[in-house]
Amino acid sequence: MPKLLYPRFLIVKDNFYAHPEEVYDSALQASFYEPEHVTGLRSTTVYHPKGIKAKLEKLLGIKITRWDKDPIEENGVFYQSLSQGKKKELPGVHSDEPYNDITAVIYLTPGIPLNCGTSLWMHKQTGLIDPVTPAAARRLKMNFADLRNQLEYESKDRSKWIEIDRVGYRFNRMVAYPSGIFHSATNHYGGNLKNGRIYQTYRIGVDWDTFRMKNE
Repeated sequence: MPKLLYPRFLIVKDNFYAHPEEVYDSALQASFYEPEHVTGLRSTTVYHPKGIKAKLEKLLGIKITRWDKDPIEENGVFYQSLSQGKKKELPGVHSDEPYNDITAVIYLTPGIPLNCGTSLWMHKQTGLIDPVTPAAARRLKMNFADLRNQLEYESKDRSKWIEIDRVGYRFNRMVAYPSGIFHSATNHYGGNLKNGRIYQTYRIGVDWDTFRMKNE
C-alpha cells in the first residue's frame, strides 16, 4: 500500500464554470451506467472544456502530473446520486483511489437543498480520518484486513461516524480535497436525471511538492 503523502485541506470555489448551464445540459444529454463492483451512476464519456486543466492548477495551487481521459479513471465524468426510485442510494463514507490524488467535485443541479453537499468523516471507534494503513492497524492492535473490512461494512451506518466538516450544496460550486480522506455526499436527492443530484468529478494526479499551501 502506498504511503499517504497528502496534507489535509478543503477548498471551496463558487461560480466555477463561466457557463454552468452548458455543462449541466451536457450532463443531461450524457449516457450513464453503473460499473460492476461499484455503486453509482456515472457517464460513459468525460467532459473536458478548453483550459480546464490549467484552471484547476491555478485554483488548487498545485502541478497536475496525471490527466486521465479514459472515463474509467473518473476524471471529468458526470454522476447521478439519487435518493428515490430504483437507483436510489444511501451515501457511504469512503476514500477515492488513488489516495494521493485530488478529487474536485462541481455541483450541477440548480435549486436543490443546501444539505446535499459534501461531508468529511471520522470513524468513531478508531478515530481514523484517512484510509487504513498497516501502521494504523498496528497502532490500533487490529488485523489490517479485518479493519478495512469493518470500515467498509460500516460505511453506510452513520451512527459509526462523526461528521467533522461539511460543505453546503450550491449550483456551480467546486469542492476539492485529497482523494484519500474519508468523505461522502451529505445527502442524495431526487429520483431521476432531470431532478436528481447531478455533479461532475475531476480526479487528478498531482506533485505534492508544488502545493502552495503545504506549509501553511
